[in-house]
Amino acid sequence: MLESKTSATPAPASADALKTALSAGGLLAAFGVASCCALPVALSLLGISAASLVGVGYLAAHVQRELLYVAVACIAAAGIVMWRQRRARACTPGAACARPSLAWASTAALGLALALLALTFWIEPPI
Repeated sequence: MLESKTSATPAPASADALKTALSAGGLLAAFGVASCCALPVALSLLGISAASLVGVGYLAAHVQRELLYVAVACIAAAGIVMWRQRRARACTPGAACARPSLAWASTAALGLALALLALTFWIEPPI
């Protein structure tokens, strides 16, 4: 009798796409949260003009709390997908089964999103 092996982890291509989409969504939502109040203050402290953030800040100020919830959910989901993907991959040393540039970019996006949220809570918490 043949047993079919079903895996709880998604296929590598769909997991990569999901990881990328969740990382980008978390980064964009965190940017929306920070663009209202925290990012202009931080940029002005560095001596950089924040005039280009006026439009984004105006649009994001009304939904800042919802953007915060979306950012946290996307960051958590992307972290879980990345963790499950690393656990599921059984790459032999030197094999080309992983995509290090995509993993690096997703990790950098998550790190930047977490930094933007930390900056927001440090300067002016939305809650």
